[in-house]
Amino acid sequence: MTKRNAKLFYLSALAFLLSIQSFGQELLTLDQLDTVRVFTSIEEATKRPLEVYRLELKKEKLKEIPSEIYQFKNLQYLDLSKNKIDTFPAQLAELTYLQVLNLSRNELNYLTEAIGNITNLIVLRAGNNYLWEIDKSIGNLKRLEILDLWANRLIILPETLQDLKTLKEIDMRVNPVKREVQEELQEYLPNCVMHFSNDCNCY
Repeated sequence: MTKRNAKLFYLSALAFLLSIQSFGQELLTLDQLDTVRVFTSIEEATKRPLEVYRLELKKEKLKEIPSEIYQFKNLQYLDLSKNKIDTFPAQLAELTYLQVLNLSRNELNYLTEAIGNITNLIVLRAGNNYLWEIDKSIGNLKRLEILDLWANRLIILPETLQDLKTLKEIDMRVNPVKREVQEELQEYLPNCVMHFSNDCNCY
């Protein structure tokens, strides 16, 4: 190998390593996400954007998801519970490594088609909102294991839930989900633990 080729090889390898270091962090396991540093403020996180794997902004009286979070390219765990968020933005799909999303105790009324674009999600919690509909795109979440939609206004569920063979647990309690919908879902996902309340004519 000539000196020129050796130099080019070195520079190419260096550029590759830097690109991985900056943008290509691998997905952590859920156990690993329990051990990483937890950032609890946007101000703190923006100082080290590429070090933010876990961000918790609970009880911050947020009315929308802060735009600053989209600079955290390695973000894998996002907890926005106990706020006042009423919109599920399409931009969330930019968080390509996101595995855990907690939107419980907010003011959401619809999980839009954007939910289906966050394809690395393993855990989705959106209990205690005002959800009356979930977009069928949720069927794209082929890694989803935990789906918590406790205490919403759901009567029917998208048929695409039947495609989520990785699901281990669904919590649909305190939702007026029709009995036939419950039974059909249980038939298609026999290995999934499901929690339902009795159906009713609440809405």
